[in-house]
This record gives sequence, C-alpha cells and structure tokens, in this order.
Amino acid sequence: MKIQFKKTLLAIPVAGVLAPAPAAFTHESRHERAHENLREEHHETHHELRDAHEAAHTQPMTKRQHHRLHRELKREHHETHHDLQNQHQNYHDRND
Repeated sequence: MKIQFKKTLLAIPVAGVLAPAPAAFTHESRHERAHENLREEHHETHHELRDAHEAAHTQPMTKRQHHRLHRELKREHHETHHDLQNQHQNYHDRND
C-alpha cells in the first residue's frame, strides 16, 4: 500500500509539469514557423535581386544607367528588409 501511494505522489508532480507543455510547444512551433517564413521570404528576395542584377548586366548600359540600376537594387533591398522587420515586429506585437 505504501509503495502505491508513493508512486501516485510522484505521478502527480510529473503530470503537472507535462500538462502545460503542449501549449508551450505550440507557441514555440508557431513562433519558429513565423521566423522560418520570414527567412524564406528574405532569401527569395535576395535571389530575385541577384537575378535582376545579373539580367541587367547582360544588356549594354552607360555608366549612369549602371549606377541607377545599383541604386534601385539597393533601395529595393533596403525596402524589403524594412518590410520584413515590420512583419517580424507585428508578429511579436500580436503574439507576445
């Protein structure tokens, strides 16, 4: 009888520790998934900008056009980073 009582007492604290785990894991997996989506979007944008850069360099252009191309690509790059940072902050504002 005493042994069974001890097992029951041990089982209660363990069950209490494990009970909130699914909710914590769900939040963590949603959080990690949101970050992964932002990382993917970031990488896709870099690939798109690189492809646009390479495609533009297949055409003849003046020095002025070349500088304009790089300014536009740089601006697009910064805008994308700004947008991703805003999406990241909005996610945390809604979920923290």
